[in-house]
Amino acid sequence: MLQIGPFQTDCPVLLAPIAGYTDLPFRLVCRAAGHTGLTYTELLHSRGILEQNRDSLEIARVSEDDQPFGVQLYGNDPDWFCQAAQWAQSQGATLIDINMGCPVDKVTKTNGGSMLLCDPDRTTRMAEAIVKSVSIPVTAKLRLGWSDCELTAPRLARQLEEVGIQLITIHGRTTAQRFKGFANLDGIAEVVAAVRQIPVIGNGDIDSPAAAVRMIEHTKCAGVMVARAAIKRPWVLREIHDRLTAGQSPVEPTVLEKIRLIRLHFDLMRRFRGDRLAMIVMRGRIAAYGTRLGHVKPFKERVRLMTSPTEFDSAIDELQQMLDPSWTTVPHWAFFEQACANHPDEVGAGAAAISP
Repeated sequence: MLQIGPFQTDCPVLLAPIAGYTDLPFRLVCRAAGHTGLTYTELLHSRGILEQNRDSLEIARVSEDDQPFGVQLYGNDPDWFCQAAQWAQSQGATLIDINMGCPVDKVTKTNGGSMLLCDPDRTTRMAEAIVKSVSIPVTAKLRLGWSDCELTAPRLARQLEEVGIQLITIHGRTTAQRFKGFANLDGIAEVVAAVRQIPVIGNGDIDSPAAAVRMIEHTKCAGVMVARAAIKRPWVLREIHDRLTAGQSPVEPTVLEKIRLIRLHFDLMRRFRGDRLAMIVMRGRIAAYGTRLGHVKPFKERVRLMTSPTEFDSAIDELQQMLDPSWTTVPHWAFFEQACANHPDEVGAGAAAISP
């Protein structure tokens, strides 16, 4: 069991807050793929929430079908932070997470995100105020430090525990690294050793059940947070959970199951964010999804070039019709055989022209 204050879950796998990705439609796709643990909203600027900024409210959209979930906030002003935390609590959030790890200039230039690592004492005082402002658990997501010369995470994690933070998630890179190199498991282990009782979640390079097992065995962390791997494979969260809790080897979903998730994602985008944004998002995401489908270049091109939702539906319907239910990836010859069946004269002529 993962204990976060009064909240308890049997799933030690968390879906990371990923800017531009973990909106409500995607979180619901992960639920449909079998994820039962915590999810997080994209990081939200505390002031944007309180000013009822349209984009912030879109990112903050929640649903009863996405439980349990955390709202991740960033910023630097304690008053704004506390008020935004109270707002998130009123929306039914399971917990509030303070972003202390985002390395992106847009965030750090406002003295938020991983800039909070640079002044542990002030950050601790702000965290204490946020904890006192709400009745639900408050957690924090950190990086190891600003650079290899400023590894402040162990000290900060210990101080945060003392003022009531209920869980620490630690990304095993510094701000200077951004997403380059590899996560430092020894650095994560130091943060685990620095706290007394609260759980620490390891984050960074978790792209498979084997990687999750390696993280936990090396660092002794209480669970893992999955980020970029879930964008291509929403089912990886379930696979990791099954390995960690039951020792089960992952079973690759069939192409048919993957296609159904893609269709669900598009339908949820249309429902919650409108046709135009649904098409924009899916044109970008289809390349990521396509890496797990096999040889589907014609399908990806049709999605990339679509101009209406009906074109997406037609493309996915036709792909679905040609699939063998047992396939986990589409074999390279499948589209050629489909083309032969639909246009035998054209394909036959083309084949004759290139034959020796």
